[in-house]
Amino acid sequence: MSAHRRSLPFVAPLLALATGLAAPLAFAGGEAEFSFLPPGDLAPESGTGREDFTVYVPGMRYPVEAAPSFPNSQVWGRGGSQGGGGGQCDIENFSYPWRDNYCESRQWDMPLCPSGTGHQGQDIRGATCDADVHWVVSASDGTVTSIGSYSLYVTAPDGTRFDYLHTSSLQVNVGDEVTKGQRLSRVSNEFGGTPTTVHLHFNIRQNVDGVGTVYVPPYMSLVESYQALIGPPPTPVEGALDEVSCDGIRGWSAALDALEAPVEALLYFDGGPGEGQSIGFPVLADQPREDLCDALGSCDHGFATGLPLSLLDATDHAVRAFGTRGLAGDQVELEASPRTFSCPLAIPTGVKRAIRDQGAENAWRFSSFWDVAQVSDGILATIPDGAPLGDAPRVVTTAADPAQLWLVEGDQKRLVPDPLVAAAWELDPILAERVSEEDLDALVDGPVLPSRPFVLRGPSGAAFLIDGVLGEGGGNAVAGVGGGATVGNGGSGPGGASGLGGGSDAEGGDSGCGCGAVGELPSGRAPWVASALALLVGWARGRRRR
Repeated sequence: MSAHRRSLPFVAPLLALATGLAAPLAFAGGEAEFSFLPPGDLAPESGTGREDFTVYVPGMRYPVEAAPSFPNSQVWGRGGSQGGGGGQCDIENFSYPWRDNYCESRQWDMPLCPSGTGHQGQDIRGATCDADVHWVVSASDGTVTSIGSYSLYVTAPDGTRFDYLHTSSLQVNVGDEVTKGQRLSRVSNEFGGTPTTVHLHFNIRQNVDGVGTVYVPPYMSLVESYQALIGPPPTPVEGALDEVSCDGIRGWSAALDALEAPVEALLYFDGGPGEGQSIGFPVLADQPREDLCDALGSCDHGFATGLPLSLLDATDHAVRAFGTRGLAGDQVELEASPRTFSCPLAIPTGVKRAIRDQGAENAWRFSSFWDVAQVSDGILATIPDGAPLGDAPRVVTTAADPAQLWLVEGDQKRLVPDPLVAAAWELDPILAERVSEEDLDALVDGPVLPSRPFVLRGPSGAAFLIDGVLGEGGGNAVAGVGGGATVGNGGSGPGGASGLGGGSDAEGGDSGCGCGAVGELPSGRAPWVASALALLVGWARGRRRR
């Protein structure tokens, strides 16, 4: 192999991710959310690709003059002969991620392809489906060595030949000397009199040691040259998973080249990206951390969350944390990840309120992962019965104080003490019913809403919310967390919402759970849990349910 070839350096840190998961790699630059599937990942049933990260022409000019541009298969894409229907102009053909189609099934002899035959190069679409609009430019300095009915060849001084097929509006002649980036023609559908789909077929032909002069994979040369066209890739996200315990999860994550914009941490439990049904739960890393101020020159990059109730079963569970800018495939595992926890479930003292059915659970937006713990009938029998839970929440506010939410149950109003609690219960202020102050005052004060849902499910599937006693005011809400049966940990909810309990009663006196649960994150013990509203709202909107 010639000495000037190399592997793409900014891909190397993500090589394991790409090859192991076939996940898109993504980079931000002039063209937002550019992402590409790994080399060799062909369209399903289109053949066996070559997994080759070699950049065969470092410094090459991308052969289409302007971004965006979309390499993918014109045969196995929408509107292609094997594409399964649709039209060539369908949006799927003009969307990221890119997809390799070097070596896809063809009759041509191809020594570098696993099957020995295949497609010689890469199909590339322009920004739109229009023919004779998007300029094709020379990938290198060289000489125009051939022009056919639908082909144009440029040969570089080192002997590398670049082939441009299916173009129109030729700007050069055989024998012309061209410079890198010079316009040659336009993307079209020329095919010797029989139109093909609108695309540029691009080949690179080189001498390969021990093989001879062959068509080499152009894909990673295209990736590098496109990245140069749209702008440099960002630096990877950095961070650490500092703590995983029965007190919750804590860490930080930041994009060092864009500290003004918070990034997300994705938390995986008992798995990782691309592993079966494992889901990454997003937590916005925007909490103040004094220890980061000097280290990063910026403070607000911490994240904190509690543990999901469904995993508080006194057995080992692993947590993996990844930082991400939100682009496809750009996840970077944080330092000290993974960590493990093993915590029991501490059931708070209170009453159990029957939830009628799955429809009611959905209406209340209870998460079977975060908000629900499995227990035995014996445990349920120790908890006194309370009033059944309504089939859906009724949330109200007033014109005088639209930010203050109240949960109405029958003739009682329950204070939603702060935006964190509202987000933990997924009570959206925008959807709150507007009532008059007179109508609100006419309602009896009920218990303040606990700071997170705490649901128990028995062997039969019946579910119960552990809650305060309705009809007896705020002082009779759930009390004494830790005073009930201990079969797991009443851990705090995602996004920093603390365990069951809390806020202070606006009418005076504490309500909700007045005690600290194992897994609660009170500000006195853990100041990093004082999260911003955006953190919890971001979690509530992003978390995957059931």
